[in-house]
Amino acid sequence: MNSFIRKLTLYSIILFALYGVLVFILPDRFISDVFYAFIPFFYLITLTTRLILNKYQSQTPGSFSTRFIITTVVRFILYVTVLLIYSFTFPEDAIPFIITFFVFYFVYTTFEVSYLYHNLKK
Repeated sequence: MNSFIRKLTLYSIILFALYGVLVFILPDRFISDVFYAFIPFFYLITLTTRLILNKYQSQTPGSFSTRFIITTVVRFILYVTVLLIYSFTFPEDAIPFIITFFVFYFVYTTFEVSYLYHNLKK
């Protein structure tokens, strides 16, 4: 588990640095007003999900699969809720928010799936 936390933290720091550079390069219309909150949000969600799944990884494969699907559905509902609430509350920032949200969603999902794939093979 410590390995996952270290890798996730390093990954997030690198993403923060890259996104920090993009904030200065891209025009303001492409940058959401809450850009600083994306990385901590996805970091915490990914870490929480991994902590939950870590409890069930050593149990029967069916138990882990069920928990994985449940956490994925709960995360999806959370993500859609965040997107909808923010988009309706701040419609002027909705498009940059949604685009940035999906970019980070894809990046963190790729990290998590990659980590799971390499560790479930063992």
